[in-house]
Amino acid sequence: MIYVYTLYIMIEQVELCEPSPRNALLVALEIGQMIPKDKAEFYKDVDNLIRNDYVYKDHNSLQTPYNWQKLESIMHRYIPVVDEEWKQKIVNVYIGKAEP
Repeated sequence: MIYVYTLYIMIEQVELCEPSPRNALLVALEIGQMIPKDKAEFYKDVDNLIRNDYVYKDHNSLQTPYNWQKLESIMHRYIPVVDEEWKQKIVNVYIGKAEP
């Protein structure tokens, strides 16, 4: 009976927890892998952000809006309008939308 009660408490706690914030470095790495080969400048900017900024930050700071804004700036520069399939896939990763 104690086991069932403990399990119930654990389930209740899981439901009350907020989802953990996403890590900008992990998202940037995934986006970098999805950029088409002919979009070298886009890749270069994402790669520079990862190598010269994100790599020196701890996990908690990579979840802050400040670091997300840096990636967002690059996204807006190279994807001002979602008019191709590869752009939609990258935007979906950026916003955390699950693939169907």
